[in-house]
Amino acid sequence: MENMPYIQTEIPDNENVLNNKLNAKVEYVEDVTTALNEHDDRRVYELINSKKYNELIRGVEHADDNRSLASLVTDLQPDLSHHLADKLIQYLAEAFPFFYYQESALGVFEVYFGNWWDRAYFGRLDPINVQFKFKQEEYQKLVESVRLAAKGQRYHSAAIDELTKTNEELQQLVEKQGERNTQRQNLENQLAQLDEKGGFFNRPSTEERDNLKTQLSALDEEDEQAETVPDQIEKNNATILAYSKEDTILIYEQRAINEKFGSFDQFEAAAKSLYVDYVKQLAAVAEGGQADA
Repeated sequence: MENMPYIQTEIPDNENVLNNKLNAKVEYVEDVTTALNEHDDRRVYELINSKKYNELIRGVEHADDNRSLASLVTDLQPDLSHHLADKLIQYLAEAFPFFYYQESALGVFEVYFGNWWDRAYFGRLDPINVQFKFKQEEYQKLVESVRLAAKGQRYHSAAIDELTKTNEELQQLVEKQGERNTQRQNLENQLAQLDEKGGFFNRPSTEERDNLKTQLSALDEEDEQAETVPDQIEKNNATILAYSKEDTILIYEQRAINEKFGSFDQFEAAAKSLYVDYVKQLAAVAEGGQADA
């Protein structure tokens, strides 16, 4: 019986190809290590996402990516984020001076708007992608407050007006207690008169009696509502106060943005171009030039 090989292949030995791939991985890790040790953050950004770097910083169209190599440090993202945040936040202190940061976990940076009381939690900073990830609820609230400010209105103006009107109506309910007492006495007197006229052949109208009882029930409901008025007004006043405070905070935020950028549109544009502006500034510093304004 003829001996058969355990494997048959027409593909030549790829030892050299394998070695080249392994060497590329080793070289990549060494490059990242060197960049980190030398605090060359510009180089780190180039290494962890070459496609983004080449397209946005060098202007290369349809640049190749290095995703397979970058995956070698994917599990180090919290550490990389922590490292890269140092210079980035120093830069942001000038570029966005109204934002403050708190590292809640390794490489996780919470963003707060302002250094005043009741400042808003505004989202997170992503140092690896050089990007703000704003909390949509807070961001849209600011967007809407800017739109309303152009009309001379505040974000909670309509709600405050409605609650104020409700409080006035509630107060009137209390103030009309005397009127209700008088009306109740009149209705009870009419019921009593109907009873006096009663008899087998002179029985009062059921419809008339039911109508009087319905009116008395309505007065009972208003009296019950009046008993809860103080608590309702207190609750509404607390809500109005909270709304007023938030409107004040939104005014502070708009003022801070306008003082730095001149307009909200310019602020949005600066936030969107943060990666390009920051990394180009790193490149300018590395080359010994002046950072872009």
